[in-house]
Amino acid sequence: MNGLAWTMLVLAGMVGAFLFATVGAILVALLLANVSSRLTRDDEHHGDY
Repeated sequence: MNGLAWTMLVLAGMVGAFLFATVGAILVALLLANVSSRLTRDDEHHGDY
């Protein structure tokens, strides 16, 4: 039972790390898309700066 408990603990940790990395990658992609859209929107108005 002890080995099974350790196996379940390791698998749960791996799944948690995978979900954490996936959420982080999605947030970075959304941030880059937001910054990219802001830059392209500002490039249309050259008189702003």
